[in-house]
Amino acid sequence: EELERNNFHAELIKKNPDERERIAYSHIIQRFTTALTIPDQKVELNSASKLFREAKNDTVAQLIDEETRLIIKQDELEKKLYNVQLKGLSLVDTLEAILINYEKDADTLRKDFNLNDKRYWWIKIQAYAKKNAWAQLLEFGKKPASPIGYEPFIDVCIRSQRLDEARRFLDRSIYSSKLDEERLPFMFAKVQMADEAINSAIKLKSMEALHFIEAKCQLSEANSTRIRQAREKIQEYDDNPLKNVFKIFNRGNRADE
Repeated sequence: EELERNNFHAELIKKNPDERERIAYSHIIQRFTTALTIPDQKVELNSASKLFREAKNDTVAQLIDEETRLIIKQDELEKKLYNVQLKGLSLVDTLEAILINYEKDADTLRKDFNLNDKRYWWIKIQAYAKKNAWAQLLEFGKKPASPIGYEPFIDVCIRSQRLDEARRFLDRSIYSSKLDEERLPFMFAKVQMADEAINSAIKLKSMEALHFIEAKCQLSEANSTRIRQAREKIQEYDDNPLKNVFKIFNRGNRADE
């Protein structure tokens, strides 16, 4: 049956070379419908990749090659780890499935597929949050030089409705040298730390941050007044022709701290 199908496809291509891509897609469909074993799936995908390359569609061919590599790696991992089901998962979902209990295997898979640091850190923090692995997330955050900063750590905690965990990443005793000062008021506001958010926004003279705090936080009357007064002072500062001199002076002061 396989030989007959291949001969039929060869005849179609001989009559009309433009049929290559349509036949290639049929191999992909076969992979998801009748090709039940990994070797069979590999055959279908390799056939599809070959046809796409012949049709000068190298981009799709490369994607198919990546998928072929992935199903082989998934099969190897299932045999090695026993209690995980990875078939049919994307690369990201595969990494998330094994990150918590098999982090070394996840790291190896990441290297095999050349995932850059930023993307892998994103996958990791989302995996920890989805699995409620808060202790691991906190420890991961203590690693030096996060390529994505620390606000995403806060965001994944908030999405899981864990403000308590999100606030841990604003602990200045742990993260003081890592936190982005320009983003501090926004991060404080996200976790409902209104006083700290307002103080940071005033220090930065950031009108944008003050607006964000108003939108995000449940403010007391006193804090609403502080924001209004801060906006007035910032407006006066912006209207001052010497503001650029002030900026240079303030930058110098921060450098000396």
